[in-house]
Amino acid sequence: MGPARAAELGRFLVIDPLARRLLGVAEHALGRSLLDPLARADEEYNEHTQIAFVLASLALAERAEREHGLVPVAVGGASFGERAAVVRAGALPLADLVRLVDAVAIREREYFETAHQDLVSQFIVRTPEPALGEILDGIGHELSGRFDDEVHLVTLRESELDEFVRRVRAAGGYALTTMRPAAHARMLGGLRDKLAEEVFGGFGFADPALPIVSDQDGEPVRTGDEAASLLLESTVNAVRLPGLVHRFARLGVGRVLVAGPDHLLHRLPGLTSAFTLLRADLRDTLKPKPRPRLPEAVAA
Repeated sequence: MGPARAAELGRFLVIDPLARRLLGVAEHALGRSLLDPLARADEEYNEHTQIAFVLASLALAERAEREHGLVPVAVGGASFGERAAVVRAGALPLADLVRLVDAVAIREREYFETAHQDLVSQFIVRTPEPALGEILDGIGHELSGRFDDEVHLVTLRESELDEFVRRVRAAGGYALTTMRPAAHARMLGGLRDKLAEEVFGGFGFADPALPIVSDQDGEPVRTGDEAASLLLESTVNAVRLPGLVHRFARLGVGRVLVAGPDHLLHRLPGLTSAFTLLRADLRDTLKPKPRPRLPEAVAA
């Protein structure tokens, strides 16, 4: 969620014609405005920003497919990107996905009000795995994501975050976004059970019309039950993006479209070396258009 703030997402949903259409579907499904909460600067991570992230990703993907003449053979998403992938693959209608994300985000907020308030998930880059083992020595942690050989997401207690970041920097790495609340960690099993009991049972997933590749183990997701499990188990399963990359390659994929707010995926060497990458980011839509230069006045 870090790459796009609520205000950016709100602007994009108003400016982009495809996004406006999806916004109408979402607001009808919710029975309330999505734009009003996005305009509040103090609300950055909630059900509204999570839904807006999905809408932006889908709108950008649809436009890019048209512009580049793409015919997808598979779809996948890292972390929150799974949600847009499930809709694009036809496993869940957008309206249902919007209601599901809304319900999940509300349960997450309730859960973290009383549990695991001391946990955070920290993105780090330029940190090879051998160095990571030494950095984490003596620090209680869980590896919540491996995005590339030197890009990781680590869940740990916030009281140990400063020491962890100090060690990362001392080893030549960089600490990026700190996620609060934590994500993709086995210790969040209580949240996973809560979502299974109170949310996921109320939604029916169809078999995907387009193969989904799991970002958790690189396996194809071919049934509705597997698509539901992909979203639910993301609560406790780490992101393992190299598995998705390897599966795409085995499927004969040559070009990969990275659609949605992104500062990370399109830079990963594992992706850029394996495929021709196309990028569709909302900032391209939000950039001010250059004004045409007027001819200089000529003195009479």
